Amino acid sequence: MMTSAPGTDATKDEYGTFAPAGETCPACMQQIKLQEPVRRGSLDQESGPSVVVYRHAECVRKVAR
Repeated sequence: MMTSAPGTDATKDEYGTFAPAGETCPACMQQIKLQEPVRRGSLDQESGPSVVVYRHAECVRKVAR
């Protein structure tokens, strides 16, 4: 089984959606625009629960390579 460092696993994207206002893509650090399609996912933390994140679809494709 492949493991990765906490906070770096981009394979946990769940589905396509639209992000709430004010969200920032953690892959490119750009603000996500209203009504812009994104992928919802989660990042594991060393301590505590996973954090929900929203990434641009283009950024998910870049990281998944």
